[in-house]
Amino acid sequence: MKAGNVVQILVEWKSAATASWDTGNFGVLPAGWCPLITTRWAYSGRDGSSQRDFTILPDGKFTYRNLGGSQNGEGFVTSASYITA
Repeated sequence: MKAGNVVQILVEWKSAATASWDTGNFGVLPAGWCPLITTRWAYSGRDGSSQRDFTILPDGKFTYRNLGGSQNGEGFVTSASYITA
């Protein structure tokens, strides 16, 4: 959802990378949806496992990385709000 220069993005992903330090790629956001600055947030997972870090770069590249330990390969849901460029 976008209102003016504020975006709220919702991710409902069907499966995740399972290696401890693996990464995933959501693609590139359209120009009007790119953040003003690098935007990052954490995902705490369930029962202390499957912790991830999400990043959207000002060029729109949207990725995540696993943060070590046990990783669940099942789906996940996360959201964030940020200011566009």
